[in-house]
Amino acid sequence: MIKQVSKWVGVAAVALAASTSVQAQNITLRFSNWLPPTHPMVTEMLNPWAKDVEKATEGRVKIQVLPPLGTPASHYDLVRNGVADMTIGVHSYTPERFKLTEMVELPMTAENAQVNSLAYWRTYQKYFMGKNEHAGTKLLGAWVPGSYQLWTAAKVDSLDKLDGTKIRIPGVLVERIAKLLGLVSISSTLTEAYDQISRGIIDGMFQNYTTVIDFNLSRFMPNLFLLPGGFSASSQFLVVNERSWQRISEADRATIDALSGEALVKRFSGIWQKNNMAAFDRLSSEGIKVHRIEGEQLEAMKTKLAVIEQQWLSEAKGVDAQEALNFYRAELDRVAAELGVPKD
Repeated sequence: MIKQVSKWVGVAAVALAASTSVQAQNITLRFSNWLPPTHPMVTEMLNPWAKDVEKATEGRVKIQVLPPLGTPASHYDLVRNGVADMTIGVHSYTPERFKLTEMVELPMTAENAQVNSLAYWRTYQKYFMGKNEHAGTKLLGAWVPGSYQLWTAAKVDSLDKLDGTKIRIPGVLVERIAKLLGLVSISSTLTEAYDQISRGIIDGMFQNYTTVIDFNLSRFMPNLFLLPGGFSASSQFLVVNERSWQRISEADRATIDALSGEALVKRFSGIWQKNNMAAFDRLSSEGIKVHRIEGEQLEAMKTKLAVIEQQWLSEAKGVDAQEALNFYRAELDRVAAELGVPKD
């Protein structure tokens, strides 16, 4: 009898070990990267985070960064459809699809990337996460790389003198802003921007400081119009295919979750903010002409762009958009106080 019990205990132990082995199997997630491999989002954000995931899961989950498997705008669907397991992307590259994320694109929110990102992520979690905008994937984080300011080739001292200027825009909401300012919009992704500005296809763009440096754009756009809180912003995201996510053991998913969400948003946006500050200092030393929009001009700009907020409120369906926006704006102040930094 004792021998028989021992036998069954041994069998159970083997079965348990086999089950644990299956649950903790090694997974390699294929990450499709459309950015230049030397871009800070890759070298300072993605790669270090991927190494932390591998270390924290004791090598069971690895992230393999691959060259792009499609156009920048196609990357969300590449992951949703399982062509790639993971990617970073920009919500506005697929117009009208992620309507709720457009909240963070509204004018004059916060210049500080980390303040804006944390307020945005907390708002998205509280009001929008349950609306399933990212169906087929797991959203690991969404953040803001700093606000968009307006860069132009024309050396003029007033926005009124830019009427008819051709400006690259990344999405629908920014296109509306450009139209209100009398600009001619040309839609394109960031990877096309250098070719467009260098060949004179466009005369400027809405962009943050770091990206102007990273893509060597400042020599084509020596003129900067600076609006408190920015003309708009870009919502960026990190997603993993839902089926790929479920292949990871429950314990390792929990480990990755701990490195994602607010921790990831704070980490990535902190790097963006640091780089933006350094980029602005460098651009200033290189002779970029800065025109600060303030006083009566600022008040006129607030009036002119107020319609953008109203349009988003009317288009954000299935949520209390006004309550979410109020929470977001209040959270901007709370986060700034938490971090001990100004919003702008």
